[in-house]
Amino acid sequence: MNRRAFRLVPFALVVATMAAVIAPGVAIADPIADKQAEAKQLESEINSNAEKLSALNEQINSAQNELDQANAAIQTADELVAAAKAKTKELRAEVASRAAAVYTQSGSNGGVEGLDSQNAQDLSTREKYSSLAAQRDKQIVTDLAKAKEQVALRKADAEKARQVAQDQHDAIQVQKDKLDAGQAELVKLQSKVTGELAVLVQQAEDERKAREAEAARAQYAQQVANAAAQRSSASGSSGPSATPPPTSGKVGAVIAYAYAQLGKPYCYAGVGPDCYDCSGLSMMAWAQAGVTMSHGSYDQMASFPSVSMDQLQPGDLVFWDGHVGIYVGDGSVLHAPHTGTVVQITPIWSGVIGAVRPG
Repeated sequence: MNRRAFRLVPFALVVATMAAVIAPGVAIADPIADKQAEAKQLESEINSNAEKLSALNEQINSAQNELDQANAAIQTADELVAAAKAKTKELRAEVASRAAAVYTQSGSNGGVEGLDSQNAQDLSTREKYSSLAAQRDKQIVTDLAKAKEQVALRKADAEKARQVAQDQHDAIQVQKDKLDAGQAELVKLQSKVTGELAVLVQQAEDERKAREAEAARAQYAQQVANAAAQRSSASGSSGPSATPPPTSGKVGAVIAYAYAQLGKPYCYAGVGPDCYDCSGLSMMAWAQAGVTMSHGSYDQMASFPSVSMDQLQPGDLVFWDGHVGIYVGDGSVLHAPHTGTVVQITPIWSGVIGAVRPG
């Protein structure tokens, strides 16, 4: 590479890098997406290993079956060898008994101490032992010797088969142990990644809620400002006051609590302290005065004495179909309207279906 080319390379890399950064439509790294991809890859590897482990288990089962068969064959061969030995002992006793009888009948003083399965065939040359008996005993001994030889070969083959099966079983077990260890590590890593993903998701959710709450507060501030401007231009009066009306006793505690929640976001089934729904706010406000009520606008409306709209006092509950607010005077209510808004003070909406006075 010449010097000119060497100098051009870093510049080209810088240009390419800047182009990648400023190019429109280029995705910015998403930690959650990256962690999800990592978790998905781990899950895929775990599933793949599980399939391999299943196959190895089947191979181990097959090797164990072959090992069991070989052990059974060896046991059978041992039993046949024991039977052959017993038969040999029986045959020797029978041949010796017959030979003794022949010697006795012939008046011979010869003994049979040396008679056994190896020299039984020599009895055919003895004049005192019948030719027919000698041939039969010789055939029995020959057959017995062949049987013992075959059993010995059979046992040797079974022992070789057992060794092969054992070696195969051990080799597969080594593979399985390694795969088991790797699988355990993958599962451990998956647990770690899943935990990290949960943290990232929770952080993102918290950030989203914070943004929504801030946006709702800003929206409410703008609504209050707009309402104040409109009312001021129309009648010279100000908008809903953020200062609690003068009250005392239990109602004072209710109103003070309600005003302290202004600006907090609406949330489904919320009972504070961070967010509220409409009936959760009224329930918690009146709890400050020691009054217990259900968490539901319809139940709250049915639980206390009704009051006419022209007799409303601060702390009374005003109801719409599926909604409730706390009356704060000057024709206004403090309430948590709906998702995307915050606890706020607004003029009483149209469509009121009733009002009650708790306590």
